[in-house]
Amino acid sequence: MSRVLRIFLTGSIALVVIPVACHQQPPVQRQPPARRQPPVQKQPPVQKQLPVEKPPEVRREVIDTTTVTGPRDASVLIFFRDTAPGGLQPARGRTFKLQRTEERQDLRTTVRKQRQLWRSRKPSAYRYLLRVGCFCPGARGWQLMEVRTGQPLRAWDRTGRSVPLTDWNTVSIDRLFDNLEQAVDSERQVQIAFDPRWHFPTYIRTVAMRGPDTWSNTEARALRRLR
Repeated sequence: MSRVLRIFLTGSIALVVIPVACHQQPPVQRQPPARRQPPVQKQPPVQKQLPVEKPPEVRREVIDTTTVTGPRDASVLIFFRDTAPGGLQPARGRTFKLQRTEERQDLRTTVRKQRQLWRSRKPSAYRYLLRVGCFCPGARGWQLMEVRTGQPLRAWDRTGRSVPLTDWNTVSIDRLFDNLEQAVDSERQVQIAFDPRWHFPTYIRTVAMRGPDTWSNTEARALRRLR
């Protein structure tokens, strides 16, 4: 922007106005407006994960298919008194080696004779203790069998609970004789003992024709007549 120099003279001298240029300052450059940073978006607060609740553990009861759960019958426990470890051991009787023809015939004669004596004395209803075992599935515990008119009706384990009659170790004494008669022609060796009063087999051990471990054991004792 220019300035005007004014000179004033007195008298007859005219007033002269001379424009005088002054040094012009360069225009001030305006700084461009600062760009506003976009507002920082606040992150939503991190929600804490709640602990995952584990469902309650379901306890599965292991059911023994050989045992029927039910009330115990304390009246049968007296029958198991002589089955404790170290109790009375049954006589082992005689061993028949059935590869020999004469011993096979002796066993057949012995079984037939003892069965006739049993039939002449056996009660129509009785209870007795039975324990069987073989190489598979192994030894079973003592069971009390109740038999009427030649058929097993009930059975209990040593705790007084009922067990089903569908298993192979729930048989009558007559069935034990049936097994013996079959063993004469099918087994390699039979060891057997009989009760001196009732003449039922109290101990039977058989060994099959083939295989070193194909054996089975049967023990019976404590026969009681029922009304």
